[in-house]
Amino acid sequence: MIVEDQRMNQVLLQGMLKSHTERLIVCDDGQQAVDYFHSSSELPDIVIMDVIMPVKNGFEAAKEIKAEFTSKHIPIIFLTALSDKESFGKCLLYGDDFILKPVDRTTLIAKVQAHFRTAKIYREVAQQRDELTSYREHVDYEHSVAEGIFGNFMEKCYKDARGVDFLSSSCTVFNGDLVLISPRPQGGIYAILADATGHGLPAAISTIPVARGFFSMAAKGMSLGTIVSEINGALLRFLPSSMMVAASVVEVSANGLEMNWWGGGLPDAYVIDSDGSIVETLVSKHMPFGVLNDDEFEADIVKIRFEPGQKVLFYSDGLTEAPNVSKEQFGEQRTEAVINSAPTDLIAGLMDAVVEFTGEEEAKDDLSLLTLTFPISADNIDETLQAELHNRTSRLPVSLSVSLDHEAIKSLSIMAEIRLLLTGIISGGEDLDLLCSVLSELVANTVEHGLLELDSNLKQGENGFLVYYQLREERLEQLAVSAEIQFGLQFAPKEKKITISLQHNGSSFDPNVITQAGDDKSYGRGMMLIHQLCDGVTYSEDGRCVTIDYVLDQNKNEF
Repeated sequence: MIVEDQRMNQVLLQGMLKSHTERLIVCDDGQQAVDYFHSSSELPDIVIMDVIMPVKNGFEAAKEIKAEFTSKHIPIIFLTALSDKESFGKCLLYGDDFILKPVDRTTLIAKVQAHFRTAKIYREVAQQRDELTSYREHVDYEHSVAEGIFGNFMEKCYKDARGVDFLSSSCTVFNGDLVLISPRPQGGIYAILADATGHGLPAAISTIPVARGFFSMAAKGMSLGTIVSEINGALLRFLPSSMMVAASVVEVSANGLEMNWWGGGLPDAYVIDSDGSIVETLVSKHMPFGVLNDDEFEADIVKIRFEPGQKVLFYSDGLTEAPNVSKEQFGEQRTEAVINSAPTDLIAGLMDAVVEFTGEEEAKDDLSLLTLTFPISADNIDETLQAELHNRTSRLPVSLSVSLDHEAIKSLSIMAEIRLLLTGIISGGEDLDLLCSVLSELVANTVEHGLLELDSNLKQGENGFLVYYQLREERLEQLAVSAEIQFGLQFAPKEKKITISLQHNGSSFDPNVITQAGDDKSYGRGMMLIHQLCDGVTYSEDGRCVTIDYVLDQNKNEF
């Protein structure tokens, strides 16, 4: 826009600028310029304005334009014959620049181009600001909806169980960790601590099917093995291949002292005595949820009986991987040191130690802690449902035998197939989980020691387990064509007794030399589990065949 009252100067300025602009607007005085701004939908990019004009001078017009159009950056370059400092000051106060008359073409074009670049950048920044504002409003709306969803899940979290304490903190608005507690209809509780891949909203979304599956299955009083199998299947269908959810899932019985545990992908948990000393570490031996297909997923559990006053600590890797300014991680040794110091409040003690170590109140990663102090007390026994759940067994006698050749042994997840067979007899409940835990140990012994001739002593040492399982994979690939496993099952519904036999054609061994695992070994406890949970264990065929009797609905001895 050219604002100039002298016709000759208008023509001169148009001649200088016509090859450098797409459109020229000419006004005869300041009032015409102001009126144009008020009436036009397309405002000029740059205004070249004379100072001394009739009706309304340049300073007055510029002052009015700047005051009313504050949201847009429109540079105003004054043309003036005045040479005093006061006039120069007003040019920069009410406008953005000035050019002395007579106007030099080179100076005019240079200043117009410079101010146009500035105006263009300003417009781009303003557009980006508006887009970001719109995006932020959209994100805030999405966050409010998501927070409502997660709030509804957390409202279902059972908070009345005595002996249960947990904390979950997030490094962003949304938490990729999840801690949930639910009552068992039969008495006792279910609990889960889960840690999804990544941070923020994507990780939090990954926990939605976990929470949904956990609460829906818990409300039905399903067995722990069934719950984890259902959650894994849901995540396989829901999550992209790059994401998974590590978790510890527990089921505490009605007496408050017995716990079934499934662990996949989380750091080792700690069993802690009443004096604060660490009794045992619980090592997660399974893959996280959402990794293995249904036929590969292992749902066998660990069953533990606690003494009154003992507790178990579960935590996500946000605890041990919390870094300090030197990028050193908090680690397991510091975690164990805090535990051994026996703080009155273990969770608060660990959080204080992490804050002191990192020097920051805000966590760099999602961090969750869950403690169960036994006995767990939850007065919610539904006797009718309890009786119903304990009677979900077949009334038909069953007898079957299955032969597995070397291809089936190499390619199938044998325990997944056996569990599928057993669900035809036991639809769910603790017995199904315990029996599968026993059979998981027997199948592992049959394959690893009988057919592959692996020595458990290989597991000793720092990398013992790694060496052992690498050798297992190598020998499994080279398994003899003649290798075979015979699986037999009989069920007597009146006695509620299941008899299962496993026989292989590999190496023999003397059952009389079986030794119990000592406290200094991290393996070999499987035989203790088998003998404690079964009502009979016999060996035959030079140790190549093992037969177990398992009676349903009996209180099993703990290990």
